[in-house]
Amino acid sequence: MDAAPGHARRDPVSSATDKRLFHALDAARGVAALVVAVHHGVRFHGQLFDSGFLAVDFFFGLSGFVLAHAYADKLASGSISPRAFMRARLLRLYPLYLLGLIGVLIALAPHLPWSPVAMLGKLPFALAMLPSPSLDAHGFIYSFNFPAWSIFFELLVNLFFAIFCRQLRDPHVRWTVIIGSGAILAIQLAAFRIDQGGPTWDVFAAGFARVSFSFFLGMQVYDWHVRRATRGAKQLHKGWSLVGLVVLVGCLVAPVNADVEIVSIFVVFPVLILALAEAELPMGMFSGALQQLGVISYALYMLHLAFQVALSELLAHFGIPDNRYPLLGIPLVGAMIAASWAADRWFDRPLRRKIQAL
Repeated sequence: MDAAPGHARRDPVSSATDKRLFHALDAARGVAALVVAVHHGVRFHGQLFDSGFLAVDFFFGLSGFVLAHAYADKLASGSISPRAFMRARLLRLYPLYLLGLIGVLIALAPHLPWSPVAMLGKLPFALAMLPSPSLDAHGFIYSFNFPAWSIFFELLVNLFFAIFCRQLRDPHVRWTVIIGSGAILAIQLAAFRIDQGGPTWDVFAAGFARVSFSFFLGMQVYDWHVRRATRGAKQLHKGWSLVGLVVLVGCLVAPVNADVEIVSIFVVFPVLILALAEAELPMGMFSGALQQLGVISYALYMLHLAFQVALSELLAHFGIPDNRYPLLGIPLVGAMIAASWAADRWFDRPLRRKIQAL
């Protein structure tokens, strides 16, 4: 199979047949999702993870790796169409997105402008999973459940990946995209912090380079992984998976600093993804909990804000002073994890199965 029209070389990104599961990567996704939840709950947890926003860049890179593993060969060969691929992605992402949106709307109900004009200007866009227009340049592109901004960019890069997958099999094309978006991202990092790239309208355009660089570098990391496997490279010792998770948390807990952001995004995260792909988790209860955290990671990402807003509203209603909020930090984390597990098991999976059966 040609790597691209006019090229005869095979590219491991699309020719791999490895069907193994990446448990250590799943665990890393779960840890990163938990960090995001804690990062957004400053009133309850304090500023534990100054650089928690970098988890989004890790997610983008992880997505490039995983989707290359699961879909690159199918898209390039035509066994799945871009339309079918995007339908699968929307089916995976929309149910929990909608549940998170409903949760935030309920929690914010006393404070929302429920006039028809106000709602028609935002709610239809939110239901359609689209950014909401705003006259406030500093307003979030997703007015209600603001962490969903990254899902918008994820879907955009997924669409690009689906349409141009055959071309992206050519390493020259892939590296052109990586280097080009990386250069733009580096310029953006010199101008402002990376956490300001994408979430709000004033820095909306910066999100394109942010997602493109990490996603397609993640795709390239999958190429390296397959090449190493083809050459008979041995799996890393299981202990390295735990080391990798510690390094990931270290990047996210580091003080906000442009150097930390550059090194994390351009060097540490790609190396971590490759290492965690080649190291299994040790056996044991702790590893099982990490894997389960990975399973519910998307639910946790989409639902955590609703819980934090609801609890804040409840405490304010009863006049609980702010200095008492940290006492509820650990119970809140437990509640968010339990609710995410329940939503994944009894809402998301059954609903997706029913839709797929139609």
